[in-house]
Amino acid sequence: MTRLNEKQDVGVIDFDRMFEDYAMEWFKEHGGEYESDEEMEEAMPDVYEQWASSPSRKLGGIAPRAFFDSIEDPDRLVAILVGTAGADCNPCSLLLDKIAETPECEPLLAALAEKPSSSVKLCLICMSLLEEAGGANVPVGRCLQWIKDETADEELRECAVEALKKRAGAVKEELFAALKDASVGLKTVIAEILVAADKDERTFKLLTELFASGENIPLYAQYLGMYGDERAAGVLYRALDTCDYADYIEVKNAIERLGGVVDDSARDFSDDETYHLLKK
Repeated sequence: MTRLNEKQDVGVIDFDRMFEDYAMEWFKEHGGEYESDEEMEEAMPDVYEQWASSPSRKLGGIAPRAFFDSIEDPDRLVAILVGTAGADCNPCSLLLDKIAETPECEPLLAALAEKPSSSVKLCLICMSLLEEAGGANVPVGRCLQWIKDETADEELRECAVEALKKRAGAVKEELFAALKDASVGLKTVIAEILVAADKDERTFKLLTELFASGENIPLYAQYLGMYGDERAAGVLYRALDTCDYADYIEVKNAIERLGGVVDDSARDFSDDETYHLLKK
């Protein structure tokens, strides 16, 4: 049996390409067994399983699953992750599964997510794996940095928002502190997270101020509805008198979520452009 050299072993092998090549050859031989592309698509998981369990020449005669199962060193697993998370390559799902079930990898993943030189792609993968492992090692401080940096990658900021929403109660004081001199964009991001925390008068004040600005009424109405403070109903009811039909729908939804009732016959939208566009 041929043994992999160390350079190969730590991440220059494109496992996705390996599977694509395997699948192409497999369907060349078995394509006549399927009547449609949909049937071939449905067979793909079984083909993947066959590939994962089949000895590979590129791995020195070892099957891909057995190759990853044999690795116990967390540093080695994470090194392969880094090596296969380049712009033109994706980490193998078998590797991701192995890392997810190896608790010793979590501190290494957190360190990668916090490392300034890590690519967006690698950070997102690390964050996903950390959440999958239970989230205890998610770098909350780094997530706060990402949301405060309005020049940061949008996907990273969205990932950070989702992570912080799960920990909203624990980070709310840092978020309130960040409101000072914050832009409307940052205030909006902070509001989205605070909605997931316990009730706080400062949160209610922020949400009503954003809604009163008249900007992005549908979004801020949604936040008020999600927050669940019945006091917001008065603000929302007043907006029904002047907003266009598109905004009206979201404001109405927020009011009803708070337990209120909206009489649709109270407004005539026959001259409202958004009404006709939505009805079409």
